[in-house]
Amino acid sequence: MGPLGGFGVVTLLPVLARDWAVEFGTASLAISFYMVPFIIVQIFSGAIAQLFDTRRALVFGFGAYALGCVACGLSQNPTALFASRAVQGLGAGFLTPIIMALIGDIVPEQHVGKAMGGLGVAYTVGVTLGPMISGIIEVRYGWTFFFYFLAILALLTGMFYVITSSPAAERETSGGDLLDILPVLHQALKRPGVPYLSLAAFSLFFAYIGIMTFTADYLKSSAQLPSDQVGAVLSITGLSGIIVSPLAGLLGDRFGRQLVFLAGTAILVMSIVLMLALPYSLYTYFILFLFLGTGSATAWTSLNTMAVQVSASMRKPVTSVYNATKFAGYGVSPAILSMVYDAFQLSAVRFICLAAVAVSSLLAIKGAHSARKG
Repeated sequence: MGPLGGFGVVTLLPVLARDWAVEFGTASLAISFYMVPFIIVQIFSGAIAQLFDTRRALVFGFGAYALGCVACGLSQNPTALFASRAVQGLGAGFLTPIIMALIGDIVPEQHVGKAMGGLGVAYTVGVTLGPMISGIIEVRYGWTFFFYFLAILALLTGMFYVITSSPAAERETSGGDLLDILPVLHQALKRPGVPYLSLAAFSLFFAYIGIMTFTADYLKSSAQLPSDQVGAVLSITGLSGIIVSPLAGLLGDRFGRQLVFLAGTAILVMSIVLMLALPYSLYTYFILFLFLGTGSATAWTSLNTMAVQVSASMRKPVTSVYNATKFAGYGVSPAILSMVYDAFQLSAVRFICLAAVAVSSLLAIKGAHSARKG
């Protein structure tokens, strides 16, 4: 649900810019206004679930996300949309880290990689379907109906969780009050490897969303593709991820997370270099984005698993810190890279994204080493 809404908006940005007669960089703030509360809330949501009630935290997240989606669909101008996206992001901030931590709590340690691969499949299905569904809905019904679709999905998912979850099991928390949240977060940050792995995730997401966002504008504005075809190109990244994520999890369980992560970033580097070197054609971009999705899914499955396994006793606050830092890369990437894109075009954005992937690789190596020593 989260990636479905997050990545679906990427396809809609050129349409929003056209309908409201604003610059693409202004329209791309729809991502930033979603990500800022999403990131801030994630910092605390894991600690809140650790200290209080996991079940209620998740139910609140589903409800706020649905409310924000409805408000987005009703928006009549960019300001209203940005405010509504903030509500949507607040709700999502209660979902992502807690769900990720619950998987680590439930699954035996030796099979966490496989489980994170399964989570990666769910994530990449959202990434795959998001741009495609938003493009199809926008072409046929208008962009507002994409947000109504997300609201219905959030409500149905929340109802399913309430029906199938166990209130007694979810309330096995450590107890405390609001003043205990900051000390818990401080303890999470002090866990060996957590800062490095979190910054590695930031750099990787910064690069990935930069490629996705500004390629979308290039395909719409320069290549003159309709929204559904732009969505199809971007969605191809997820098709490979559906297959690759569980395979990456299995390989990580067997050969080590760090090695598999570096294999993924190597594929990412190769795909971006080829985008710089090869002339545009629709067929070429389909192939290159297939490679981009393969590298991304491989890298994320291993990096997420490393983060989940850093500390069993502090898993929820650790995943909060990790995810908040990771998605900060998503949040600031469009705002920062839009200045580069406006001044120097798409090639400059790609070079910066290449550097970000390289930095992510170095940070992940350092984080894995620190975690082993700790």
